[in-house]
Amino acid sequence: MLLATAATAFGQSTPLQCIANSATTPPLRASEISARLGEIVLNCSGGTPTPPGQAVPTMDFQVYFNANYTGRTAGAFTESLLLIDEPGPLAQVPCTGDPSSCGWTGGSPGVNVFQGKVLAPNAIAFYGVPVDPPGDFKQRVFRFTNLRINASALPVLTAATATITASGLTVKQGAEMIIGYTQTAMRAGVRNAAGDTTVNSPTGIEFPNCTTVTKQRFANLRFSELFGTALQAPNWTYDPVTGAAGTPNRQATIGTLYNTESGFYNPNFPATNNLNKAGLTDSGIRMQANFSGLPAGATIYISTVAVTYTDGVPAPSSGSVEQARLITSATGAFAPVAASETLDGIPVAALPITQGSATAVWEVVKGNPGSIGDFDFPVWVSFPGNSVGLGTASVTMRLGPVSSEAGASDTAWMPRFADSSTTLPLMTTLNMCPATQYLVTTSPAFLPVTVDGQSYTSPKAFPWQPGSTHTISVGAAVPVGVGMRRSFLGWSDGGALTHSITVPPTPTTFTAGFKLQYLLDLTVTPAAGGTVTLTPPSTDHYYDPATSVQITASLNPLYSFAGFSGDVSTSYYDQSVYMSGPKRVTATFVKAGDVSSTVGVSPASGTGSVVEFSATYEGSQGADSLKWVQLLLAAAPDGGGQPFCFVHYDVQGNAFWLYSDVYGFFRGPVSPGSSSTELQGSACAFDRALHPYPIANGPRLTVPMKLFFKTAGPKNVYMRALDMAGVDTGWVQRGTWIQEVLPAPLLNLNASTGGAATPFFQLGMTDQFNSEWRSAPLGWVQFLIAADSTGGGQPFCFVHYDRAGDGLWMYSSDVGFFLGPVKPRTSSTLLDSSACSLDTVQSGPSGSSWMGFQLDLQLSLKQPMQGLKKLYMRSMDGLQLDSGWQFVGTHQVP
Repeated sequence: MLLATAATAFGQSTPLQCIANSATTPPLRASEISARLGEIVLNCSGGTPTPPGQAVPTMDFQVYFNANYTGRTAGAFTESLLLIDEPGPLAQVPCTGDPSSCGWTGGSPGVNVFQGKVLAPNAIAFYGVPVDPPGDFKQRVFRFTNLRINASALPVLTAATATITASGLTVKQGAEMIIGYTQTAMRAGVRNAAGDTTVNSPTGIEFPNCTTVTKQRFANLRFSELFGTALQAPNWTYDPVTGAAGTPNRQATIGTLYNTESGFYNPNFPATNNLNKAGLTDSGIRMQANFSGLPAGATIYISTVAVTYTDGVPAPSSGSVEQARLITSATGAFAPVAASETLDGIPVAALPITQGSATAVWEVVKGNPGSIGDFDFPVWVSFPGNSVGLGTASVTMRLGPVSSEAGASDTAWMPRFADSSTTLPLMTTLNMCPATQYLVTTSPAFLPVTVDGQSYTSPKAFPWQPGSTHTISVGAAVPVGVGMRRSFLGWSDGGALTHSITVPPTPTTFTAGFKLQYLLDLTVTPAAGGTVTLTPPSTDHYYDPATSVQITASLNPLYSFAGFSGDVSTSYYDQSVYMSGPKRVTATFVKAGDVSSTVGVSPASGTGSVVEFSATYEGSQGADSLKWVQLLLAAAPDGGGQPFCFVHYDVQGNAFWLYSDVYGFFRGPVSPGSSSTELQGSACAFDRALHPYPIANGPRLTVPMKLFFKTAGPKNVYMRALDMAGVDTGWVQRGTWIQEVLPAPLLNLNASTGGAATPFFQLGMTDQFNSEWRSAPLGWVQFLIAADSTGGGQPFCFVHYDRAGDGLWMYSSDVGFFLGPVKPRTSSTLLDSSACSLDTVQSGPSGSSWMGFQLDLQLSLKQPMQGLKKLYMRSMDGLQLDSGWQFVGTHQVP
């Protein structure tokens, strides 16, 4: 859950409060680059509505994901939409110009659909959104839809999460909002001709090579869903003959699950910025089968439609059963492949075969989200008798199209996938029949062989005389594509790479076996910066498919590691690469300067009341040559006459300090990772306990610093370092930050029980930040029962709990001062006035955690308090932030 508050004047109206939740938490296909997330709904209440005729204030919303955003774009705009107050399809009015022209005035709502823009690789933003506080007991709703991320970058069974921030609202997060889970979507399998048994043989279905096979159904390819919405159709239908796409169906009724591949879609939207295409995909899910190693002269026939088996007999799927259609390509418009004939009652097409390889692609045209189904496609084969046995043909099954475009794009296909394929044995033609010739071949076929000094493409037959001598040879490694090769395993007769044979008296096949390998193309820049170790090692960086290779960067002196890029993108020095194909990785190192320096801070700019800075410094003789480093947020290096935030890290002593302008000196030291509430001043506080430790990377030292701000306004971010040689960098500006004031904790009445005259109240103080400051025994909490927050000139009951001193107090208007203190949960009659008394045995704190604090109060209300009274709470926390009086309810005193 996400919580947002905007402070308004404390009094009888509650402040604007927004709670964000995921509307749905759908399963995400783990291999999908363009996975569509659940919607986010932000429910807001409270605040003071904008007076009629006045301009409604606007805010910018930012949505951050834990993977790259991959939605469709149109220039600067995205397909992601923000809808205000749940409008119906015909009432949805998008902003088509500059957001400044789409504002509201009080009492007159305007456009209610806003289009997002790409803010960062993993973030989008919605600018100039009108936010009119609805007031008490009313609600304003903001819905974020058409959100897509690269789920393939997340491990399987990982939550996809989102974080929302907003200008004008101080948005804080108690827990990451989950808007999807990655799951394996499809299981591939080869089954027998009856479709009822999985083929588990390592050679697939076996055929003798001596017998002619004519259009024999021998196998079934099965794509099995692993959850109900794994394989979905588009939100339109196709003409079964021409393949022309019909008109997409509207999917704009809020809260409806349409269960198609498209998202929220309203065809009534204008073409501006492709609004009329927002949410649409290019196709339904496509399933791809790549055949390889097919025997020479073979013809493969594949079903053009998905089938259903009954007692081993296939029939085209119909009714509510999942349906799919054979098309020409994994990418591009839907183009159905016409059936060339009908076999066993099934329309089929012969696949074009090139050097033993062929491809079939089907698109889902009808899904059934209510069931977890299978898509079955029978396979037939023909090949001539006395054909050459070429080993085992295989089929590789995957979802497609496969793409390398892993970010937002104007042109990339939607949906698209990372390569997550399954290769299975399909069929083997066995050399079981008498031959008339001697054969020299390779496994797989079509690789070069050399016989008696002459080069051929295998297989090659020879009419040799028994007893004659010949030399056969193959290459140790045969390139078969960019970054791919076939590596020699051995000859069937046990001979060397090149060896002589004596022709036996009977026809014989000599087969050279090869295995596929992929290149891990590794570059180190600069070469003097360091080395990269590969585990398992490989002298030429070629690896077998599915090998997991650990790549580990090691620094040379005075260099730091900047990170890996290419097919692996990380700043971590140790990473694994899964060899699903050729991979390219660059390891980049950075040399230290001649003098110590400040490298930079991340983030270098932004807005907020909480920020986690990572400040990086460089020592000329290594990170341990730094004496201390500093970070300053101020109007100028000397403070500029304004409040400033000044953090000091003693590198040699491994301790943090913070300059307190309240006390006029540095407060500390506090060791990294230890819990302390000492490091704060009037402008900021430093949160240490929940933060990572400083990290040395060669000559570089990265120091994480989490800051909470108590003052507002733009600040420059300065850095400074001093090394052991006495070299001082001086203050260097490395960024800017617009500080917002951290809101006080949320105060609420958790429970009100007991009698009207002897009520038991349970007060709650909730922290949205999980900060050590809010759980620390600092500050105080107050509770007031009165006509209004000033007392209203009438008797009132006023209880004060001192968290720092662990004492209960009560203000008595009879004597004009506070009575107390009394230790909670102990017996005392001291806290008694003409308005009320407090049972101190039953009163006191009842819970405290990183998330907040809870206080129990057992009161007796006396006759002067008679009537309807209002309940107020107020707090000052460990950050010395005063919430002011907040209205939390009413109570009728008898």
